[in-house]
Amino acid sequence: MQHLDDILELSRQAPRGPLSPWFDARLRDQVEAGLFPSPEDLDAIGKRLVQQLVEYREQAGVSTAVLGMSGGVDSAVTAALLKAAGWRVAGYTLPIQQDPVETERGIEACHALGLEHLHIDLSKQYRSMVAGLGTLDEDLPGGDTDPLRTRRGNIRARLRMITLYDQAHRWGGLVASTDNFSELGAGFWTLHGDVGDLAPVQSLLKSWEIPWMAREYGVPESTWRAKPTDGLGIGEGDEAQIGATYLEWDIGVFAVLEALRRNPQAKASDIPDLLDAGDDPAAERAIAAVLHRLRTTWFKRLNPIALDHPKSERLAMLDVIDDRLFRPAVLRDDRALTAFSGEIASLGQRLADRLKERGLRVVTAESCTAGLLGACLAAVPGSSSALEGSFIAYCPSMKTDGLGVPEALIREKTVYHPDVAGAMAQGALERAMGAGLAIAITGVAGPEPDEGKPVGLVYIATQRSGAEARATEHRFDGQPKDIVAAAVRKALELGLEALEN
Repeated sequence: MQHLDDILELSRQAPRGPLSPWFDARLRDQVEAGLFPSPEDLDAIGKRLVQQLVEYREQAGVSTAVLGMSGGVDSAVTAALLKAAGWRVAGYTLPIQQDPVETERGIEACHALGLEHLHIDLSKQYRSMVAGLGTLDEDLPGGDTDPLRTRRGNIRARLRMITLYDQAHRWGGLVASTDNFSELGAGFWTLHGDVGDLAPVQSLLKSWEIPWMAREYGVPESTWRAKPTDGLGIGEGDEAQIGATYLEWDIGVFAVLEALRRNPQAKASDIPDLLDAGDDPAAERAIAAVLHRLRTTWFKRLNPIALDHPKSERLAMLDVIDDRLFRPAVLRDDRALTAFSGEIASLGQRLADRLKERGLRVVTAESCTAGLLGACLAAVPGSSSALEGSFIAYCPSMKTDGLGVPEALIREKTVYHPDVAGAMAQGALERAMGAGLAIAITGVAGPEPDEGKPVGLVYIATQRSGAEARATEHRFDGQPKDIVAAAVRKALELGLEALEN
């Protein structure tokens, strides 16, 4: 299988020895599933990235990018993509007590890619800063523990970023981020030390896609063959710090995501058993390393952490203003309209899978969720085999006219009642003859109580063909968006329960 051989070669896994049986089997499955794209697909991905960089340059009115050329493959690929998109790219070598070989690779990549090269040795400034901080903590300058080495490494990264932002201001440009998807998950970067303004390669795998792009876009082989290091003097190379090769890391992350898709309620402690790697010691160690790195670095990927403030809707207001008036068109993204959290998306996938297994389709009847339950199911690949359709019965009149809910029932008990939810499910099932399951939702999402019913009161009914509707009462907390999300989540869970029972 040539594609598999190429992955093992470019990922630098081959010289390290064969993958263990668990990793080998998983990689084959993941290649088959398209998680490690083919060269043809990568060619299209590269062209799309370049086109997006062209569009951003033209629409944002900025055409100069500065970045640190560390001698590593990530910065070189980032620079190559920007150069291919017509940017003026200034590559800075900024050694701080760094291995001269790494610096020379950075200079070589600048020349090979046709970048403007600038150089400043920041070692003196670094020593001065560490000495100054040493007046606060005398162990910092010379201590040899992992935490102290990490702190000194973070100082190096942030000092370099200070320099790059100053130079970007000088040229009227921006700072390019060079982190990739694998490093993002491993937390292998410094907050405010590695994150710039524009991140062309942040979704690409370090093991396969980054070296493939490097070879394709003219990065010197000495760079993409080099052993990955942080260049910060923290440890003996990236993979030694992670506790797995980058290929094992990427396979492991995909495996964890698959386990969560199949078992949305799983906890971190459940993952090793769910991945069934008990007979493969190498896989057990690598999975533990993946989970450890993800557990200890999650906060970086959420930075800055925004609490669910009572006035957090103001953030959305600014987002609307920026999106409508100022952002370049290439950054406008309507996917948020149909995006769902990982847990809800996984539940939707599970319900769709169970429906397909049983040869059934579902119909939804929604009031306060206004079609989001149906949209979640429609977002699942192959949803036409699982979703018959949806009724959005937001007003009482629609519940009566569209679903046949008796007016007298609504007058007597209001629309917020288990009998109304049951009647909605029954009406949907009667009108959608191709469906074998109905799920109905009615409730008060807020922000104010309605008809004497409190915010967060939601009734959900499920009904199988040939059976009676079963309605349950729920009380959800939070703002309207939280209540709606909780209602969709619970409706999916109840749909699965109805199929199992």
